[in-house]
Amino acid sequence: MDRVRAPRQKRSEATLTRLVEATRRLLAEKPFDDITINEIVVEAEASVGAFYARFGDKEALLEHLKEAVAREAADDTERTLASRDWESAPLEILAREYVHGLVRQHRAHTGTLRALASRKLSARTAGDRADSVVIQPTLLADLIRRRRSEIGHPNPDVAVHLGLSMVTSAVRDRVLFPELSAGGPAAPSPVTDAVFIEELTRAFLGFLGVRPGGRTR
Repeated sequence: MDRVRAPRQKRSEATLTRLVEATRRLLAEKPFDDITINEIVVEAEASVGAFYARFGDKEALLEHLKEAVAREAADDTERTLASRDWESAPLEILAREYVHGLVRQHRAHTGTLRALASRKLSARTAGDRADSVVIQPTLLADLIRRRRSEIGHPNPDVAVHLGLSMVTSAVRDRVLFPELSAGGPAAPSPVTDAVFIEELTRAFLGFLGVRPGGRTR
């Protein structure tokens, strides 16, 4: 039997949406393991029977959330790509939008991504396997890779690969696990998202060997 069962009627689809949105709201307040099915159905104004009519268990719900995050992040990137001619945009602007998109998408799905990342870490400790979601605006990354002639690093392909990985890790750490950053949760960061995006973009371009204005080192 499938652990996630697709709704067949509009009413059933509406209930599914409420269950998913209720879980997302709860994930903004507490870890996934601390959330009970009863809490989810109460928050969604549904019933336990309605939950099990759609999900085999709570893990199936998390799997559904993972797939939803991947779809919504891809849609967000598609909208960004349709907003302007990125092929002719300066590399500096393209890099900034890449960083901005990562921050925006991680902020939109913080609770779910944190739950998935925690699941993966736990499974790794137990020697098991668990899939997570790594949000990366791949199409924007491809545009950056195609601008290799503007990159001053002696090995542009390696620089882009490592640079994108560092940017993704920095965004994930800041958004998903702020308590691990310097100062801990009791010390709010003096760095706003806007400043973080600008400085991370600057660091990324510096690693690529691109100075502001599109000049290479």
